[in-house]
Amino acid sequence: MKLRYLIIALGLLVVVVYGALLVVVTGVLRTGTSAKPGFTAKEAYPGALKAAQAWQGDAQLVSANASWRDLKAEELLEEEVSWGFTFFSPQTRSIRIFAVTPAGAQGVESIDVTPQTRVVDAGLWEVDSAEVLTLFLDHGGRDFLNQNPGATVSLRLGPGEGDEPLVWLAFGISGTDRSTLTVQVDPGNGEVKAEAP
Repeated sequence: MKLRYLIIALGLLVVVVYGALLVVVTGVLRTGTSAKPGFTAKEAYPGALKAAQAWQGDAQLVSANASWRDLKAEELLEEEVSWGFTFFSPQTRSIRIFAVTPAGAQGVESIDVTPQTRVVDAGLWEVDSAEVLTLFLDHGGRDFLNQNPGATVSLRLGPGEGDEPLVWLAFGISGTDRSTLTVQVDPGNGEVKAEAP
């Protein structure tokens, strides 16, 4: 049941971030600069952190997110992607979302939040997004995409359930019947911790 609520929360977060990123990415594409194929979370993070610390010196990472839509399994790892990073400032009690491409990071939205917002220890993060996508494909994702053309695949790095400090979630959702596939990966060692349809 907790996993179901986590999936619902992830879906809502993806909608918010995806909408914010769409505004930025549309502007970026109009200038003729787009994300490079294979642009990973670890490649995007330094730019996000720099922009976040310029926003607030006490900024702490909350999550990283990206989504891919309407791709075949063999296209997933090389498709262009922009990353959304969310940071929390304890001093201002607000979060800010940054959209990151190889061209740089841009703040897209700020939201006031409660002081209980969970942040993550980025020092626990060893496994990059490309490996998580590969694990997703190897644990049912390839079949899921073959059976669900037009599906959306999203990645989220952030706090897990309960006391779990950090987890990768790879989440696929069909564009037609809303069927899903979730694969949970340990960001420290790449171990697949759970998978659920």
